[in-house]
Amino acid sequence: MRASRTKLLRTARSLALQLPLGVASLHLSAQSQSEAPSPALSPTVSQAAEPPLRFEVASIRPHQSAGDDPSNRQILPGGRFVATATTVGTLIRIAFGTDDNRISGAPSWTGNETFDINATTVNRTEVTTTLQFQQLILSLLEDRFQLKFHREQKEARVYWLELDKPGKLGPALKPSTPDSQPNMSTNSNGSRAAMKVSNMSMADIAAGLRRQSGRPVEDHTGLIGNFDFQIEWAPEETPDSADPSLFTVLKEQLGLKLQSAKGITEILIVDQITQPSAN
Repeated sequence: MRASRTKLLRTARSLALQLPLGVASLHLSAQSQSEAPSPALSPTVSQAAEPPLRFEVASIRPHQSAGDDPSNRQILPGGRFVATATTVGTLIRIAFGTDDNRISGAPSWTGNETFDINATTVNRTEVTTTLQFQQLILSLLEDRFQLKFHREQKEARVYWLELDKPGKLGPALKPSTPDSQPNMSTNSNGSRAAMKVSNMSMADIAAGLRRQSGRPVEDHTGLIGNFDFQIEWAPEETPDSADPSLFTVLKEQLGLKLQSAKGITEILIVDQITQPSAN
């Protein structure tokens, strides 16, 4: 029983999205993010791959603020999802694995008003993958917030993630060992950011760097297999910074670089979204 619960919590811990995106396994806050990389705007692209989960019961209430309340989201055993002080904008980012700069048309209240949510999946089915979690949040948005959307593609500045020197890895970038557990987490306190990665592919790592670099990142390293590393950098490098910039750390510690390029990015257009329906 204990082993099963440990396995469940370990699985849930990997479900946080690239998304101003992990508490009790899936905690998403302003300063601490666990991000499970996923293809941008993925729910409708991949829904056919596995049956989508849905919430059977979902209580949604306006959050009664007592001040600077923390915003938390948790996946708990028994298919439970609990969120406090959470904006609809955050839910949209989680559902589509995207960022604010790739969402258009959302009214201001989706970023200003916060809600408390307590929901349970049909038959209390456990949430075991990132895709399932995204599908659950998307179904919640569609059922209770009447979300309607479409996608548009446009040319935009992107980064190509490349090897700084052909065939050479940086000292902190290590091939994953067989017992390495998949995980990607990013934490920042404003002056220092840290990223810890284990058992992730370069495509996953590129997706995880999207939020940190401010642009979509495409993998052009040619590296096959999964990797582990841990790095720290200054989000806004100044003369007084104790840590170097992300670009410097990628090059010196991982042997990687972000090369500016043009690419096609997908924009999520919110056609309709309303205040939540009554419980």
